[in-house]
Amino acid sequence: MSIIVLAVVGIIYFGGASWSHIPIAADGHVSGQPLPIPQGPMGVTNAVAGDPYWFQEGVIGDSSIYQSTGASVMIRTVYDNVNNDAHSYWVGSILNNGAFVQVGYYNGLTTTNQYYCCAWFYEYFPAGNTNSPPIIGPAGSAGPIGSWHTYTMNYTGSGVWSFYMDNQYLGSSPTQGQQYYLGPGDTNSGNHAAAVLAEVAQTTSNGDTIGPAEFKNFLYQTNTSPWQQVPVGKVHIGYGATSSMSLPNPYTASEVFGKQNDFLTGSDLAYPTDQCGSSVSNGSNLWSGLLCVGNNWNLPPLSFVDIDGNSLTPTPTWVSISDSTPKEILLTAYTGQQIPSPLGQWSVDHVSWHSKNVATGTVVNSTANSQIVPTNVFSVKMQVVGYFYSLPVKNTPVILYLPDSTNETGTTDSNGQQVFTQLPVANYTFHITVPYGISSTTTQSLVNPGSIIVKVFSLPELVTIVIPPILIAIVVAIVVARKERQRQAMIQAQPIPTPAFTSSFCKSCGQPLSPTANFCTSCGTPRIVAP
Repeated sequence: MSIIVLAVVGIIYFGGASWSHIPIAADGHVSGQPLPIPQGPMGVTNAVAGDPYWFQEGVIGDSSIYQSTGASVMIRTVYDNVNNDAHSYWVGSILNNGAFVQVGYYNGLTTTNQYYCCAWFYEYFPAGNTNSPPIIGPAGSAGPIGSWHTYTMNYTGSGVWSFYMDNQYLGSSPTQGQQYYLGPGDTNSGNHAAAVLAEVAQTTSNGDTIGPAEFKNFLYQTNTSPWQQVPVGKVHIGYGATSSMSLPNPYTASEVFGKQNDFLTGSDLAYPTDQCGSSVSNGSNLWSGLLCVGNNWNLPPLSFVDIDGNSLTPTPTWVSISDSTPKEILLTAYTGQQIPSPLGQWSVDHVSWHSKNVATGTVVNSTANSQIVPTNVFSVKMQVVGYFYSLPVKNTPVILYLPDSTNETGTTDSNGQQVFTQLPVANYTFHITVPYGISSTTTQSLVNPGSIIVKVFSLPELVTIVIPPILIAIVVAIVVARKERQRQAMIQAQPIPTPAFTSSFCKSCGQPLSPTANFCTSCGTPRIVAP
């Protein structure tokens, strides 16, 4: 009975709880393998209506980097919301013979539907072939979130391209005679320019969140020139090979203000802007060798605080400000900078904190020596209590998973309370390890500071569940045993029945017999005795 009750309670409790996809831990342990979703080459070929989408956005070089034999870029890892697809951030190029090579990092899902974050990958496609699966590293091999890594690819001879992360060799394309060999003529990029892009691969909608991720230090080399900066980066917002194009690409790329060859790409960027903060269109220069002019307005140093007045540093380290034009400027440094004079006034419209925008629309004070910018970041007090009696559950480890897949850990105090600080508005997953109880994983939507209560099955609840059925079973057993003893006693006390005699007649001569006669006195025939 106890086991049945526990099973029923467990099904009711866990079946009705709110569950969330738990990101991988920092050590990258996940079950299953990453889904091998190809990251498509640039340019749409042989696409028909109903095909999946490959959204791509970033920059592509100009003719000055044709004939390159290598390309390299630095990329900072970010957390994404994937939707049965994969996201990748890479440097790649079409080659002289139409083949394609790329290297970068990958976010996606595993075969067991776990989030597979921040793994290096590389891929190669022979000309006209888009079936080659990506080679993907271990989960976390390009992590943690917010870390910079340099991805490089270069031609190493005999029709082979090699791939590196932070100068560590990852692998190479196949040699002649092997499957997916790139073929002769792949020795350089020909009349193609290398590109650095973010991509949503093999998706069915354009509602995914991409970073945005930051790219910088885009380099190239040729047979006659060593590694050097790509001088011109052009906006590239489009689709990958075999991609349907019936949905618009909602993602974009914007240059970090005042920095050549340093840009963001993905979601939450209103429109492409160059390093001077001017709006540009697809195919236009995101940066070039020209310097910005008219940057004569001094931006006061900005510092950021949460609702409680505690300081914070936006992560990734960028914010955006805009004026009434609207002109948008992306900043990764908040100390004194000269920026273009606004037509109206600058407002802080995006502050990135754990992959969420926590800006409150603060107007920049042009006459201040420095300025404190408030943000929508707050603290929440959690109390863990028992499910039946609402008794505090102390010394309980709690893990809070943040929107960018990082986490905070804590232990409840003697009142069952734990305070989590500097949280943005988001849905949060809590994992609570209950001592001598049932661990719980639940999701809470946090939009304001305050308190939340989480109910768990702790020791008193388990005692309540287990003891009554045991006591009932004991009482039933005692009652049954007592009834059985009474029945046995009654059986033993019953007297043995004695024969009962009645008057009758002799069967031979018919002479009446007395009740006590054993034989007929006339003819001597024995009588028949019936009980």
